[in-house]
Amino acid sequence: MKQLPADTVRLLSSSQVVTSVVSVVKELMENSLDAGASSVDVKLENFGLDRTEVRDNGCGIKAADAPVMAVRHFTSKISSHEDLECLETYGFRGEALGSICAVAEVTVTTKTEEEDVSTQYTLDSSGGIVSQRPSHLGGGTSVSVAKLFGKLPVRRQFFSSVRKRKEEVRKVQDLLMAFAIIKPELRLTLAHNKVVVWQKARAADHRSALVATLGASTVANLLPVHQEQPEVG
Repeated sequence: MKQLPADTVRLLSSSQVVTSVVSVVKELMENSLDAGASSVDVKLENFGLDRTEVRDNGCGIKAADAPVMAVRHFTSKISSHEDLECLETYGFRGEALGSICAVAEVTVTTKTEEEDVSTQYTLDSSGGIVSQRPSHLGGGTSVSVAKLFGKLPVRRQFFSSVRKRKEEVRKVQDLLMAFAIIKPELRLTLAHNKVVVWQKARAADHRSALVATLGASTVANLLPVHQEQPEVG
């Protein structure tokens, strides 16, 4: 019996967090929402396996945080386990970007309001910065994930059938539709191979978001349900 190399451990454990294209989009979408984004564009190439890009207009990542932004268990969301009791963000584990880096090639382009130009960071499998250069991106963050599961041929093979790949795009759309309903103020677009397959403009309230997402005829058949959650403790 022998201990596995650190890079092998990282690859295997990350493949439990990042299991599909939709899981990549979910993690990146949640990061965008935690950054205060009101507009998110999701672009897929070859059903997301060749490239998945999520671009937002959120607050961006500070240059001081960039060296550890994708290193596992580094997070800006909490400081200790006690913070979990008053958590107000989707992310908190410091796992998302680090896990994606282990199973794909990741590039992050970001700019905060305080910065004059954006910076593009190329990351290695451990989440460290390999290189960086100025970029023309406006405010916010764009994460590009290329060659997903390139180091995991069995997982890649799982998505070899056209049916599985199309199902993955459908799941991504379902995910975005869910976010569209719970976040009416959010503008969303989904494109596959440079063709927009679904989009939603900003809505004034949840009902308007439902109409924009599900259609007026479907919403007309829905009934309102009111429930109050009592305070615990």
